Amino acid sequence: MDAGPGLTALPQLDDLIDAIDSAAEAFVLWDADDRLVFCNDHYRRFFGEPDRVRPGVRFDELVEMNIVYTSISEISFLPQGWDPDRYRERRIAAHRTASDTFIQLRDGRWLQSRERRTRSGGIIGVYSDITERMRTELALSAAKQAAEDANLAKSRFLAAASHDLRQPLHAVGILMSALSARLTTDRQHAIAGQINDCLQTVTGLFDALLDISRLDAGVVAPQPVDLPLGPLLRALTREFEPAARAKGLQLTVRPGPVAGAVTGAGAGAGVRSDAAMLGRILRNFVSNAVKYTSRGRVLVGVRPRGADLRIDVIDTGPGFDAAEAQAVFREFHRLDGAMAEQGIGLGLAIADRLARLLGHRIEVTSRPGHGTRFSLILPRAARVPVPEPVAAAPAMPAGLAGRRLLLIDDDPDIRRAAAQLFDAWGCIAAFAAGAHDLAGVLDAMDGPPEAVIIDYVLGDGWTGARLAPCLRARFGDALPMVMVTGDTAPERLREVQGLGFPVLHKPLNPMRLGATLRALLPQEPGQAAPSQPL
Repeated sequence: MDAGPGLTALPQLDDLIDAIDSAAEAFVLWDADDRLVFCNDHYRRFFGEPDRVRPGVRFDELVEMNIVYTSISEISFLPQGWDPDRYRERRIAAHRTASDTFIQLRDGRWLQSRERRTRSGGIIGVYSDITERMRTELALSAAKQAAEDANLAKSRFLAAASHDLRQPLHAVGILMSALSARLTTDRQHAIAGQINDCLQTVTGLFDALLDISRLDAGVVAPQPVDLPLGPLLRALTREFEPAARAKGLQLTVRPGPVAGAVTGAGAGAGVRSDAAMLGRILRNFVSNAVKYTSRGRVLVGVRPRGADLRIDVIDTGPGFDAAEAQAVFREFHRLDGAMAEQGIGLGLAIADRLARLLGHRIEVTSRPGHGTRFSLILPRAARVPVPEPVAAAPAMPAGLAGRRLLLIDDDPDIRRAAAQLFDAWGCIAAFAAGAHDLAGVLDAMDGPPEAVIIDYVLGDGWTGARLAPCLRARFGDALPMVMVTGDTAPERLREVQGLGFPVLHKPLNPMRLGATLRALLPQEPGQAAPSQPL
């Protein structure tokens, strides 16, 4: 232990000096002129020449010693790496302001430096070895980065796999729609209905993957409005009551004390939310409740909760342990037993992400053998308009007969399936595989196309986004276009979101395509703009 003049002459300081010298931390005292007064051996051992670290040495001399011996590997105020000139400037500045720094030595140890001013103008410095803590933090950071990398790799794999699997399903769906229009007997319609049910199940799984990709891509933006709960509750009843009845379950929807919730009228009759997102959250809750409950009932209830409303979905299903309450919202997480019978574990993950986007809160209560309650807490609407009645959708898209359509897709199976579908609709359709045969197909058409359906991924390096401007340059910007894609990669979703015309995802629902075309086309056929050379 080195002490300055006068310190050892004070017997009452002997115990204090011994304590400092035996402490696990390095300790140093500087006077008002930045000269070392005393330090313990732990501090001296940080330097390349410990014998020079003695009373009277100036702080800047020790800084130069660190530079000569390159004792420092990393320091918190040099995030861009080691630089002698910047180290000298920043270290002296940090010392003068008596601020904390984190330092890694060349031997791998990490130190935390705490410097504080004394009443006489000097500085006390304490250096703690935080190597183990830093190793733990670095290990946690590395594990987090590895998990993020794995999640990104998973998303990319799912996007690629989703695209490849959607292609044949897309063709099958179109063919089934075309076939259904040609069936004549009840038995044929029954078999077709069973096939369609299977397709809808698979399509639902792909839609869940698409939803996750859209959320990862950040292209889902909530549009909260004041909306009535009545239409949504009635829709849930219509949608899930047949499945509940088929399993012998009782599905009950109770608006509770919020009397106007079913009618959409009166104070507190609605909520502030995004209609589509709210519907998706509640559908996921009710779907899970019906799917995994083998006996008893499913209850959907609405009740006030202060300034908010709470929507409960309660079932008498198998339930699960409270320790799983948060895990159920993780992607691809499925519980053991009855809860794992169906699905791929994305429904609740999607509901959780949507609720976070909306600023709503989800609560879950469950007990093995006693059912589960999922609750969504969301703000009441300030004022709820009475919804307008919605007309029933036609079984087949009306108004497409005689319309000239152009489909551009490099998959021959999809072109053949679409030919059958458009023929059943009474359309006049032409088909191109891509940019290489498009000019010839257009020249052979009996008039310009009234609408174009174009796949995003085409052959020979072309994409629908690249080809669309060429078509509009020839036929005018008013040419209706629909982009179809099976790609669910987040960066691709962001790109197609900004194209400026409707985007439909594979496997495509033919009725949705028909409704989209009907909305885009003018009331009378034959009103397409005159063409220019392509």
